Amino acid sequence: MLVIRRRAGESIVIAGDIEIEVLETSPTRVKLGVRAPKEVEVLRKEVGFVAGENHSAAREVPFDALTPLLAQLGGADADTTPGVSKHNRR
Repeated sequence: MLVIRRRAGESIVIAGDIEIEVLETSPTRVKLGVRAPKEVEVLRKEVGFVAGENHSAAREVPFDALTPLLAQLGGADADTTPGVSKHNRR
């Protein structure tokens, strides 16, 4: 990891087209501005981590595990429940 000290108003450039500027500092926070091409995704680390976990969790639920839940919600057969298709089954 490269560690660089910067003050408010100073920047660093990554790969020639990504600029990170220190906008403000306080004793407990640093406010950064990021300029990057539109095709470069810029996310806070925790947002990307949580999105990945949510995606993984959604894929791990087999359709058969939902059948009891569907029965409790309305007693409807899974084949006729709106929004649930046979194509969503594993």
